[in-house]
Amino acid sequence: MFAFRLIWVICFILEETHEWGFKNGVLHNSIWLEQAAGVYHRESRKGKYQLTYKEAKAVCKFEGGNLASYEQLEAARKIGFHVCAAGWFDKARVGYPIVKAGTNCGFGKVGIIDYGYRLNKSEKWDVYCYNPTAKQCGGILTEQRRIIQSPGYPDEYEDKQICYWHIRVGYGQKIVLKFLDFDVEDDLACLADYLEVYDSYDDVSGFAGRFCGDELPNDIISTGNVMTLKFLSDSSVTAGGFRLEYVTVDTPSSFGNNSYS
Repeated sequence: MFAFRLIWVICFILEETHEWGFKNGVLHNSIWLEQAAGVYHRESRKGKYQLTYKEAKAVCKFEGGNLASYEQLEAARKIGFHVCAAGWFDKARVGYPIVKAGTNCGFGKVGIIDYGYRLNKSEKWDVYCYNPTAKQCGGILTEQRRIIQSPGYPDEYEDKQICYWHIRVGYGQKIVLKFLDFDVEDDLACLADYLEVYDSYDDVSGFAGRFCGDELPNDIISTGNVMTLKFLSDSSVTAGGFRLEYVTVDTPSSFGNNSYS
């Protein structure tokens, strides 16, 4: 009996090992990776927690997607999708994905923080959508080097865009963000259109800067192995957009000799 259980355990581990693997220090699941890249978080143009269930479904449908299922949200979380904001997902449930527990996020837990089925569908939250073909506007990025650009670049971006890029690389690595081209509607306080950069898993902590106009921002270097970019455009004027690149470095000593250039 013991031998049979041992064989079963070994077979299970081998099967799981085949599906899961490390690439550049990041844990991946080959079955879920492509699907999870289609999960994204949206908030209302009015700000955080302003969408009813009906409005949340409309937001996803407008972009060609649907409300994310619990399984899709969990798949995305397993490869680094971390957003400290509760949102609607499939079957009128509300919750959010946590990769790293924090004092103000996740109640110290890791996983899908699930508020459960909401009887009152007029409650207002954000939303989690799923669209595996809509990868231009945001996504979960785990490569060692990647170009990120505004939707439609090199053409002008459209209005009413809200895009999140969540970058997660290997432990012990840092992310160097280099701006290659930048033209976003300019205003004194960057309130209309802007790109925000966060030195964290989400857009709650680690604020590193908000950028607009046509002046090329300086390079930004993360303190850890994660970074979040948020691009927002309002309903009026647009501009040429942006193109940037991130690369990874292994040690702080790499910064001094510009090994990432």
